[in-house]
Formats: sequence, C-alpha cells, structure tokens
Amino acid sequence: MSGATDRAVPQPTQISSWQRAEHNAARWMRYWGYADATARPGGPDAGVDVRARAALGQVKYQAAQVGRPELQRFVGARPRGSTAQLIFFTGSDYTQSALTYAAEWDIALFRYGLDGTMTPANDVARRVQRRAVAQPSAPAPTRTATASVPVRASAPPERPFWQRALRVWFGVTLLLAPLGSIGDEKTYTGPLALDAVKFVGIFTGCWLVGGYLLVTRKGRRGKRSEAWPARPSSPAVPPRPSGLAALSAPLPADLVAEAARMLSSGRKPHEVDRVLRERGVRFLERGRILNEAQRPTQRH
Repeated sequence: MSGATDRAVPQPTQISSWQRAEHNAARWMRYWGYADATARPGGPDAGVDVRARAALGQVKYQAAQVGRPELQRFVGARPRGSTAQLIFFTGSDYTQSALTYAAEWDIALFRYGLDGTMTPANDVARRVQRRAVAQPSAPAPTRTATASVPVRASAPPERPFWQRALRVWFGVTLLLAPLGSIGDEKTYTGPLALDAVKFVGIFTGCWLVGGYLLVTRKGRRGKRSEAWPARPSSPAVPPRPSGLAALSAPLPADLVAEAARMLSSGRKPHEVDRVLRERGVRFLERGRILNEAQRPTQRH
C-alpha cells in the first residue's frame, strides 16, 4: 500500500453528480493509504474510475442495486498479472450474488451516502479500513531531477505462425528420420559393425539438430515475449522470477496473507490456486504461496 499523505478523515460533501461521486471515492482511497489515488471523470477509464499504484476503484452513481455482472466487468478491467486491490463504490446496495462474488475475488464493497460518508458492505472493505487505521502517516515519494529510469528497448515482433510451425516440422522430421533409415540397403551395406556405427551416427546427428530446433524455438519465443514493454495504460508490475530462481525468491507477503485468509475462511486449496492463477501468478510461485499460507493452519 502506498504511503498516505492525506490522513485526515474526509469532510462531508454533497454527492449531486457522478463526477463528485468519483472525486469523493478518490478522497477516501487516499485516506485509506492509497496516496496516489486519482479520479479523472470524463476521460477514458476502461472500466476503472479511480486509479492508484496499489488499488483500482469503480464508482456507480445509480439507484439500482449492483449485481454480479458489474463486478465481473470490474475484475476483467484489471490488468493481467496485477495484484492491485479492487474497491467498488455505489450509492445504492449490492445483491447477494454480488456479495458472494466479491468474497471470492477479494473485492472491497462500499456504500456512500449523499453526504459523502463511506460504509463498508463486506469483510474485505472492513479490512481495507483497518489497514488505513494501522498504516502510519508517511510522506509520498517525490521525484528528483537526477533520478532516471532505464528504458528497455522493445524487441522485434514475434515470428509468424507458419515460420514457427515450419521449425517444429523440421525438428520432428529429424527426430524420426533415423527410424526411416532402418532396412535401407543403400545405406547399410555391411558388415554389421559398420552398419551399427552408421546408425548411431545418423541417430545422434538427427537428434542433436532436431532437438536444437525445438528447444531454441521455445527459448527464443520466450525471450521475445519478455522483451515487450508493458502497455502504457497499465500500472507497472515488477517482473517475477521464473524457473529455478522462483524457488529461492522471496514470496509476496500480501499474496501469502490473502491466500491464508481464503484458506481460513473455508476455501479449498484448488480454489485459492485458481484465484492466484487468474492474478497472473506463476505455477511454482503459486505452490510456494499455498504451502506458506497453510503453515499456520497446520500448526493449529
């Protein structure tokens, strides 16, 4: 969570339009610790009305109850791989299906009054409020003139499908080629020892080249994908280690705490794994997070 700069409780303000409702939501998010929360009414929001580095907010200015479809669209608006807290605001109320879905996807639900006050509508929202009370006041980070951020050059576009398929076709053909040479009288003319040496040579050469084509195709494709820069409209997500490096990398404390909370509430491990997978967490990291989250439960 970002350091809070606006720690005073927001003063009452009349909510007479959807623009004021969005600005009011941003004020409360800053009070809860998301110091960079900003609302831009009227601009392109892509399903998000208030943005912060660690949280995203959506505001509904309507009399009808908020249902599950609105929350589903809100979850779909979160960038892939982002762990930002989702916070939903409405001046009306939520249906039971919306409350159930919010508990499953860890969405904080709030109801705002016409005077701008906020009331939590589920346990996730109450947890956001408790974090704000426990979070000490800290100045927001400031940019300096000497600070510079290195920008990685973008990689060339990925190869067309037909080129990748051709590489696979050649690799598989070379792997199977030694089997096709068995029984060829023009290749194996004797004696038996010489034929055996020929077969071993053909087998080794074909498998080395074919395996190289398949393995390097996969590796080069992965490097090109990782080199692409993030979309400008998406918040920056720090890269996570993969492979063997993921086994020794420190685990995100917020994801471990969230997984432990879902397990303690009765959720099954495979359900928690599905939620982590939707958040963009890698396979090895999901297993470590689940193991770490189950430790307190195992002690009891």
